[in-house]
Amino acid sequence: MDDILFLVTLPNENTDDDTMGLFNTSKVDAIIGLKPIPVDILKKNLANISTAMLNVLEDIKQVGRFKLKEVTLEVEVSAEGGVSLIGTANLGGKGAISLKFTE
Repeated sequence: MDDILFLVTLPNENTDDDTMGLFNTSKVDAIIGLKPIPVDILKKNLANISTAMLNVLEDIKQVGRFKLKEVTLEVEVSAEGGVSLIGTANLGGKGAISLKFTE
């Protein structure tokens, strides 16, 4: 099975916080490291989140006289290969994955 290396925040052994991901920098002593993520897991999780969001957006193809032509999703990959949508985070050019869908 192939892996892709991701730069992620690794769990800190001294805390009970199990949150892991690229943008978990709330802790000053966060440990950043490369983590191999299996391609099959990443592929499955990206497909799941993309399908779910496109189902949510299915009914808003048109609003008034305006058509929805493009949707961009920003996602974060966790140390286990989980994929999360990035909500109101100010990314500032950090390494999120952008998924762009057009009609």
